[in-house]
Amino acid sequence: MIIDSIGNWRSYIGIAPHFEEAVAFALTLADKGPGRYECESLPDGAVFAMIQEGDTAPWEDGQVEAHRKYLDMQIMLEGGETVGYADVAGLKETVPYSEEKDIIFYENGGQPVRIEKGMFYLVLPQDGHMPCRQMDGPGRFRKIVLKVRLQ
Repeated sequence: MIIDSIGNWRSYIGIAPHFEEAVAFALTLADKGPGRYECESLPDGAVFAMIQEGDTAPWEDGQVEAHRKYLDMQIMLEGGETVGYADVAGLKETVPYSEEKDIIFYENGGQPVRIEKGMFYLVLPQDGHMPCRQMDGPGRFRKIVLKVRLQ
């Protein structure tokens, strides 16, 4: 898991195919409403992003998730969240991998990390993450969830 300020995103160019164009595309969406947006300048399904808004949920209600086909970069636009991080090698699977949705779920857990406005975190297939969690009580967030196909 990589955690950084959005101003430093160019430090990670080369981490995945089309990463530079993908992040530039995602950042153009900051003023858009919630929903899914396709990057039409790249091959179909290579890059898409979602604008998400919501309330953080209690830590104990979460499940760790991971993805195999897509790099997941979450850019905090407003508010914040606590995200749990854990290496999937040490986790107990609770819901089998869905090829269609590119997601697998594991038991609750991980090391909590606070993500605030202007920050991002980037997760690769080995990075289990439990997003949208509370730490010190309820909160709101607005973020971009960028998906970049790895192969």
